[in-house]
Amino acid sequence: MTTFLTALVVVVGIVGVLNMLLLFGVIRRLKEHDQAIAKFPHGAMASAPADSMRAPGSEIDEFAAVSTDDVPVTRAALTGQTMIGFFSVSCAPCVENAPKFAAHAAGVPGGKDSVLAIVVADGDDDPAEMVGVLRDGARVVVEGYDGPMATAFGVTAFPTYAVVESGRITATALDVTTLPVPAPV
Repeated sequence: MTTFLTALVVVVGIVGVLNMLLLFGVIRRLKEHDQAIAKFPHGAMASAPADSMRAPGSEIDEFAAVSTDDVPVTRAALTGQTMIGFFSVSCAPCVENAPKFAAHAAGVPGGKDSVLAIVVADGDDDPAEMVGVLRDGARVVVEGYDGPMATAFGVTAFPTYAVVESGRITATALDVTTLPVPAPV
């Protein structure tokens, strides 16, 4: 009986040591992951990844929408350079970055005619607060996740930003401060 108990204690000890080694490995990997994330501002990359929206140089599909101030917004209406931001009401980084976009938009020549903010909201989402933050510096369009503008730009991540000119995307970013300010018309 004592041999059985001794063997059982040895097995439990080995399992405990293996468990501890595994735990140390997980902790080491988490530290590496935290260090990798810390290299980016607010955990985001400075330039948009290839799949957050269509790439610079891509043509935008035709679309038609109406802004919150009843101005029609179409691909043809985007004359000159226009700074565009896509935000989702249910996205915490979007809520955090909407005021930054509005502040950045304040320095764009042409005002609302050169800045467009698309607020994506579905179901029980209430876009009023985000629209309120953005409407002073940008023309705002509210649509669903499969809305005409998000579809036309191929948006898959929020927030994401672009500069467009003559129906083509000229620049994209995930950090609005890295986005070039549109030139005056």
